[in-house]
Amino acid sequence: MIHHTISVPLGERAYPIYLGSDTLGEIGQYCAKHGIPKRVVVVADRNSARAALRPAMKSLRAAGFDAASIIIPPGERQKSIARAEAIHAAMLRLHVPRNAALMALGGGVVGDVAGFVASTYRRGLPFVQCPTTLLSQVDSSIGGKNGVNHPLSKNAIGTFHQPVFVFSDVALLRTLPRREVIAGLGETLKYPIVADPPLLEFIEQRLDSLLGLETEAVLEVASRCLRVKAGLVGEDEQERLTDRGRVFLNVGHAVGHALETLSHYALRHGEAVLLGILAEGWIAVQHEGFPHTELDRLVHLYKRLNLHYRLSRIRDGAVIKSVMGRGHARFVLPRSLGDVRVVSDVTEKEVADGLRFMRSV
Repeated sequence: MIHHTISVPLGERAYPIYLGSDTLGEIGQYCAKHGIPKRVVVVADRNSARAALRPAMKSLRAAGFDAASIIIPPGERQKSIARAEAIHAAMLRLHVPRNAALMALGGGVVGDVAGFVASTYRRGLPFVQCPTTLLSQVDSSIGGKNGVNHPLSKNAIGTFHQPVFVFSDVALLRTLPRREVIAGLGETLKYPIVADPPLLEFIEQRLDSLLGLETEAVLEVASRCLRVKAGLVGEDEQERLTDRGRVFLNVGHAVGHALETLSHYALRHGEAVLLGILAEGWIAVQHEGFPHTELDRLVHLYKRLNLHYRLSRIRDGAVIKSVMGRGHARFVLPRSLGDVRVVSDVTEKEVADGLRFMRSV
């Protein structure tokens, strides 16, 4: 059943996000409803294929689609030019024509690399996002950002290519290990900081329900996150604004991206963002007057997750160098919950203090 339909407001290119539970068997009908070309290639990784590929393919074929699949290994390392080229080659061997479509069936990595392929194969194919992880359902499948990493920078090569629609079935989350659920919650925590302060109280009160993937709780959190992101994407589709819009979604990401990269992706993206929120929360207390009581709430949530990340091999100096780059880094810091601003005058000392606080937690 579809519980929420949320529009990404892009004028004539607006598209819906369908959020429901136990709905994967209907995805073929929705593809037909949206006029998706009859030739469809489904890209999944081994994990999402095991959990969702068979019912997705069955639904597509029942709706009259000529569907084929391409399975890739899991993991952040698959966000590469080499993997994109391999998918391009597989599609050429399948003789996929210009009048075809691509479906991303998986988490953030699958969505990013498949979306990149969709935007470049034969100069662009329509595609559908069918996210299967909590992080991708609340965040990464929305907004049309697609791309791959480069050895010198994360997300360095990419495109903006919006999906025809997004189809999220929260029942698929039941196949996830606890670690992936926590990674999704890490990304979720930026939304009450950016625009929906009452969401933090809901997460605090229903944390056990969310970790247990209770449908009502997950649908509530996901729908609220999606409404915030849809609004920001509608305001600033290609993140061209420097003081508002999509840039606000980078809360926790300055430090988070550095930790993720320096861990050689041993840290999941959402885990790194969760740690980044703690470090940048401390910076915000010092730099923006963010109430320490609100930071304490975030710390308490983190402690309830009972996480023990091994960060001893990631040196603070390396994080600072990665964050600060060749000049002043751009941080999105809260002054209070729901009130953030972009700053570029954070000092190396403030970053070092934030990292020490993060490690002390």
